[in-house]
Amino acid sequence: MRFPAPLTVVAASEQIDALRAAKGAPWIEDARLVPLALHQPIEATDIAQASVLVLHVDPAVVPSMKRIAQVRALRPDLPTIVALESTDIGLVRMLLRQGVSDVIGLPLQPEELLQAALAVSETNAAPDKANAGLAPLIAVARALGGGGATTLVTHLAAALAADGQNRRVCIVDLDIQFGRVAEVLGLQPRRTLADLLEAHTRVDDAFLKSVATAHASGVDVIAAPQDIVPLEAIDVEKLRRTLEIARREYDYVFVDTPSNLTHWSLSLLSEAQGVLMVVEQSLASLRQARRRLDLFDSVGIDRQMVSVIVNRVERRLFSTISLSDVAHALNHDVLCGLQLDLQNIGLAQDQGLLVGDVRSKSPYAADIRKLTGMIQQRFAAGVQP
Repeated sequence: MRFPAPLTVVAASEQIDALRAAKGAPWIEDARLVPLALHQPIEATDIAQASVLVLHVDPAVVPSMKRIAQVRALRPDLPTIVALESTDIGLVRMLLRQGVSDVIGLPLQPEELLQAALAVSETNAAPDKANAGLAPLIAVARALGGGGATTLVTHLAAALAADGQNRRVCIVDLDIQFGRVAEVLGLQPRRTLADLLEAHTRVDDAFLKSVATAHASGVDVIAAPQDIVPLEAIDVEKLRRTLEIARREYDYVFVDTPSNLTHWSLSLLSEAQGVLMVVEQSLASLRQARRRLDLFDSVGIDRQMVSVIVNRVERRLFSTISLSDVAHALNHDVLCGLQLDLQNIGLAQDQGLLVGDVRSKSPYAADIRKLTGMIQQRFAAGVQP
């Protein structure tokens, strides 16, 4: 049996020598075998051609464990199988939460290694095929309620729709209890998300378009239900089906998620191509943001998919908490800051307008334009925000 795509094995020299000496395993001739001592770091050239990586690590050798993060930094989407001597359940769970595709034991057995690689390859090919042609799904999350996430998503979506590229942009308001996307845009939708979820199997692109309400900016909005809905009432499969149809109909699909985290919202965040986490320069916001990032780690949401955006930034010489302080507190890079402009934002939203409509030189609008460029570049390059 042959492995259908490039397979790379990075392991200690004795493991590599044993594989090369194995009989009855012709696929080894096609694999790239990289002997690397456990204390040595991974280099980009080691994994450049890999479609699946088998990586030898030892929990007792710290540099070897760091190689997992190095691989994620170099090749975020590379399926990785970890090979280690002790397959302790707790350790295995920790590795899987870090994004490892599978775990196998040592010494490396050619048949076991091949079967694991084939299974991982097939598992990763299926989502790629299912997502072919779908628009990116970008989830907007907040560290605390009232932090400006809805303002961000409405302005960012409008900026993308107005970029001159005839982009079709949709916002799905999933803050099903307190969603205000339609309200701040001055819309009065006849139908809402509830209609889509109730219809379920009858939903198609035409039905979805009949529910979406168009805004003057060019953005379509699927509004939150008019009545307060229990968070547990959302059926994740119905929601997934609705979002898949939206992603086939539009070029960008944004979802405004609720402050309270649920099983379905965490599932959605894990499937999104990008998560924009909105925080503020306050201890309370940073504390909650850190807790949420830790939770994301624990449920397997890739931190590389999460971009931190600091809202209501005050450009003062002696700011109490700077953007670098935010990055340090969260142990996570800050993508950008959005300047404080409460007066103009409030005035605009009272009229169902965007801040640029009431003040052309708004600092907030200028920062949104910069963020829009970042989003466009990263998706154009195939990199998530």
